[in-house]
Amino acid sequence: MDMSGTATPPAPLAPGTIRHPTHGAFKGHMLPGCFFLIWGTYWLVSVFRLHLKSSEKKPFKSRAWYPFLWPKSVPLEPLLKIVFPFIGINGELWAGHDHYRHLYEPDGRFTEHHIQDWQHSAMYLAFMLAGFVDMMAHYTQLPSGIDQGALAVAYVIEGLLFAFHLRGDQLDVEIHTLLVITIFLTAIVIFAEIQHKSNVLLASLRPILVIMQGVWFVQAAFILFRDNLAWDPDYMGSSMMVPVVYVTWFMTVVFTCLLVYSGMNLYFQKVKKTYRPLTTYTREGKNGEAGAFTADLDSAEEV
Repeated sequence: MDMSGTATPPAPLAPGTIRHPTHGAFKGHMLPGCFFLIWGTYWLVSVFRLHLKSSEKKPFKSRAWYPFLWPKSVPLEPLLKIVFPFIGINGELWAGHDHYRHLYEPDGRFTEHHIQDWQHSAMYLAFMLAGFVDMMAHYTQLPSGIDQGALAVAYVIEGLLFAFHLRGDQLDVEIHTLLVITIFLTAIVIFAEIQHKSNVLLASLRPILVIMQGVWFVQAAFILFRDNLAWDPDYMGSSMMVPVVYVTWFMTVVFTCLLVYSGMNLYFQKVKKTYRPLTTYTREGKNGEAGAFTADLDSAEEV
């Protein structure tokens, strides 16, 4: 704004460059994206492994967190769920800045350009508290499902913060709207798991959605903070293409997860030679009559 009070027009963009959001940054989207990708992949492999090792005597049962292969006695995932968000909060409010990201101005109003850091910190805090609930449920007696409930609430909080974070041009809003939908779907699936812990499809859908969150965070970073004329926010075609990219990634993630399951299934059957399907069928009836099916429930050996 000049001395007369007239708003100063923005400086013209260099050729080949586009406008970028004034809030957020490339690293701010890549970091959580990589985190959710790793977390979702670990959950996916853990769910598939637990399912393939299940038997009639030891049926599949989903859980809020899954133990590492070593050491099994230490709840590493809940511990990491506490440590990493703590590091994230410090990164948002202190580390990497020239001073602490204070919340209030001297006149008592909120510091507007620091609020986003506090929003992210609130999201990290929700997952940290879920980690504490996991630890409490592991070492003490808590009501069944409370750890999964705490995890679902953490995703609800994440979704709410992003939902009220929607602002900017149409391209920016569409990208983050799809992210919000994915986050809330994750929370709904986890709530459903509490009542249907033996449902492997629900248990598998949770990591698939978390992986999709990670993919979309990374994709958003490249769309919003890289100079690519295809994603010019002033071009209508950019926002029209966003849902196409999203559903393409979603189908890719689902198909890749199916390939992972098929590969693990083959490994358990051919390499380990210990996994057997829970139910096998023969063409013999009670009296050896052809055309009738009988089920033979076999217990899979521990791997």
